[in-house]
Amino acid sequence: MFKISYSPNLKGEVYISGSKNAALPILAANYVVDSQIQLENMPDISDIHNMKRLYEEAYTVSKEYFDLTGQLATKFRASILLIPVGLKKFGEVRFVGSGGCKIGKRPLDTFDDALQKAGVRIEQGAFKTFKVVGKPKKNIMLQEFSVTATEALITYLAFLDDVDYDITVYQVATEPHVKNLIDFLNAAGAKITMGLDHTITISPSKINIQQTSFEIISDYIEAGTYFAIGAGADNSELTIKNVNVDDLSAMYNIADKIGINFKIIDKHTITVNSYNKPNYKATKFEVRIFPGFPSDLQSIFGALATQFNGVTKIFETLYEGRFGYLNELENLGGKIEILNPHQALVIGPSKLHGGYVSSTDLRGGGAMVLAGIMAEGETSIMNEEIIARGYADILNKLKKIGVKIEQVA
Repeated sequence: MFKISYSPNLKGEVYISGSKNAALPILAANYVVDSQIQLENMPDISDIHNMKRLYEEAYTVSKEYFDLTGQLATKFRASILLIPVGLKKFGEVRFVGSGGCKIGKRPLDTFDDALQKAGVRIEQGAFKTFKVVGKPKKNIMLQEFSVTATEALITYLAFLDDVDYDITVYQVATEPHVKNLIDFLNAAGAKITMGLDHTITISPSKINIQQTSFEIISDYIEAGTYFAIGAGADNSELTIKNVNVDDLSAMYNIADKIGINFKIIDKHTITVNSYNKPNYKATKFEVRIFPGFPSDLQSIFGALATQFNGVTKIFETLYEGRFGYLNELENLGGKIEILNPHQALVIGPSKLHGGYVSSTDLRGGGAMVLAGIMAEGETSIMNEEIIARGYADILNKLKKIGVKIEQVA
């Protein structure tokens, strides 16, 4: 359990860690090339440790197939990113399902359809079996802009044997972590180019390591979280370092409408303060695929919206289960109205008070941390291990800038 006391007057620098959303698919892709590339700026989070453990377990169960049916595979959704690894090394993967944050149904239809178009047969029994049975189509249309399906597909196609034609994938996700994965695969000898119209062209090639090390991009969602903390904590000013400032353009647009004071210092540094907090204006923010406002920041800014003057309208277009944190905010004095699974209103400003809340998912946990910082009294956050899945060294980073936080049994 995290215990947080009201924490005004935050000051100092926050150094942003490597991106969880980039590190997981790149770690999986590195297994395809037998871990020949040293990965740098890797975040120290539980999902990374679980991915490494799961790979070792899955690889050693059988000589005939890659086994993703153990209990660990059910704990986090990123386990499906190991399916391309198993297909490349064994030709067959047995998969039981994946867990992760409870933010909606998140079916694997798009993921499965993409691999089927790449020549993989999928059979459903006591577990799901993926088996290589043919070659990929020259043109593959994804059913939707799925980050996971995009990452898995290009990882599988990059180094296919006996394919002497280009493959074009349409309706791909273009988030910064997808681009980082493409850069990694190209560093390992792949020939992948991204078009301007959500297309990717892949010329399957042999593994040919071009560089011995590769840097994971910084986590723009972590940066956005600390940005909101700097804007929400009373009388505070933070400097956020090691962030690619261009990745957060949609957030800046929202921040300008709210009236948040911030400044982009250089390509990797942002300063933000809360001195204009009494004048923050309610606004509308609508989740969109990149480069739109990211779903992973919706919860964080939803918590911040309790301090805005007026009614903030939130439109979560991607997931139907991401409003659980709003119920938790009500326990702290937030005034919330959930209209439907995709739309909610936050009425402000609210004077938050301490209480007991839970991390409903990773980013919902981040929202509770922000709420605890802004709330009078003491806030206890349960299921804090969920937060550790995606925020590296969060306790020390928060303490360093002045947050009164401790972890208790």
